[in-house]
Amino acid sequence: MGWSTRQLAELAGTTLRAIPHYHEIGLLAEPERRSNGYKSYGVPHLVRVLRIKHLTGLGLSLTQIAELGAPTNTPRRRGGSWTANSPRPSNGSNDCVRRWT
Repeated sequence: MGWSTRQLAELAGTTLRAIPHYHEIGLLAEPERRSNGYKSYGVPHLVRVLRIKHLTGLGLSLTQIAELGAPTNTPRRRGGSWTANSPRPSNGSNDCVRRWT
């Protein structure tokens, strides 16, 4: 059983109005509906709303988030490994870009 719109908003720490707004502007996929017609949100919806909230907290607009699109390269637990795909930055920082292969 999934979550209602209200429950999803509460879990994500956002407003009840934000969820349908994200649907309207194409940031959040519509969930399946229960036999009573109510929406039934799952974990992927919660993760997406949390991601939207995090990115807006970093200063991105909803338009910029929409331009980023939905994540399609989420690492999986099975197979592959993390590898550095760029050399250490010249500024002496230990930061490097990593990718899942």
